[in-house]
Amino acid sequence: MIAKRILLLGIVLVFFTCSCKKNKIPVTPPTRDTTTKPGGGGTAPPPGQPNIIFILADDMGYEMPTFDGGESYNTSHLDSLAANAMVFNQCRGTPLCSPSRVELLSGVYNYRNYLQLGWGAYNRQYISYAKTLQNNGYKTCVVGKWQLDGGNTAIEDVGFDDYCVWDASTLSRVGYMYKDPTLYDPMGVLPMNVTIGKYSEDITSDYALSFIDQNKDKPFFIYYSFMLVHQPHQPTPLDASFQSFDDRIDDTTYIGSMTHYLDLKVGVLINKLKADGLDKNTIIVFTGDNGSEVTYHSLYKGKMVAGEKGQTTEFGTHVPLFVYWPGYITPGVNNNLIDFTDFAPTFLDMAKVKSRPPGDGVSFYPQLFGNNGNARNWTYCYFDPYPFLVPNVFTTTKPISYAQDTEYKLYNLGNRKGLFYHFTTDLDERYPIKQPTPAELVIKQKLQKALSQEQLP
Repeated sequence: MIAKRILLLGIVLVFFTCSCKKNKIPVTPPTRDTTTKPGGGGTAPPPGQPNIIFILADDMGYEMPTFDGGESYNTSHLDSLAANAMVFNQCRGTPLCSPSRVELLSGVYNYRNYLQLGWGAYNRQYISYAKTLQNNGYKTCVVGKWQLDGGNTAIEDVGFDDYCVWDASTLSRVGYMYKDPTLYDPMGVLPMNVTIGKYSEDITSDYALSFIDQNKDKPFFIYYSFMLVHQPHQPTPLDASFQSFDDRIDDTTYIGSMTHYLDLKVGVLINKLKADGLDKNTIIVFTGDNGSEVTYHSLYKGKMVAGEKGQTTEFGTHVPLFVYWPGYITPGVNNNLIDFTDFAPTFLDMAKVKSRPPGDGVSFYPQLFGNNGNARNWTYCYFDPYPFLVPNVFTTTKPISYAQDTEYKLYNLGNRKGLFYHFTTDLDERYPIKQPTPAELVIKQKLQKALSQEQLP
């Protein structure tokens, strides 16, 4: 049995190193062309429960994929899906992976579910969407990066029948993420003769395909949580240096290759669905967990952009999102606000689950079919990256929170409490608005009202 809790100082140091803020080159605000056709209004969904595959890319900010305006990386398979999907260009996560994953799974904000247990833990008093899907006829699987309580018991309690995930505990081995990986499934840690010389994303991809083979006759849900493109940045099997590369070294020149490999694995998954005749009955949801690392300097709409993972700024939390369901969702672009609490109720709506645990999210499922009546006019984030372990080394020694719309942000906790920003023109949030215009005052009051009415800290 794998250890129930995995909390490594090394992991903390890794995230601290990768999240220190650098000066960023000014860039045009990351907003998509709103003149693009709105989409929605596709064919009515079929009866029954569709398969759902939730793809989560690690450290892939909004500026990276080509379908959002990125120009540095080969994301052709993702681009092809996005061209035939509903693309949401106003999705915000949290600034770091563990809080984002907790929020995604639970559908409640981090001040409720996260701080009680700390970094890398899931508070199981909040029933996850996976458990609810499992209780409503779905076979469930997670592959890739788990991040929330290492161990079989935790994964199964959260609601996954099957799994093949990266083990960060190191146990008796180095615990590499990519080459020679340490992975475990329901039988335990994969033996070294299965993993030495192999690439983790190949193993987890094969596992996901096998899960599909075993569950073709029933609805299934796959949480496909890529380890890519998180550091350590290393060659993939496409690179000539893969076999000889020291897998303890980080080399950011491989970011492009890693991004391309993630994209190729998405292509493998889609080809599998088509070959098995499952593509028309499978919904694909793709997003990233947080902004890209500060070491990533990406060409975005003709300008160089540095990631801001670990920051509450736009390039720390803005992530790509699309939903693909061929034959049912009319391709287009949606400019409505989405935050990570919204995924859980959306998945349950996709699965036609009526009875569900309470949550903070607003389902964006109706918007896939042209009904924007339930769209948000604000999103919220509560951020405290390492509660009970080390102080918040990113922005403040205290938790920080804010509400925002598509242009403005109002802080409610932390050393920025009460500060109001027009972040689309002040991306690094250096210049708080001290004398708002009448129109800006209306927006500020709207955000303050949202915080007060919802009793958000």
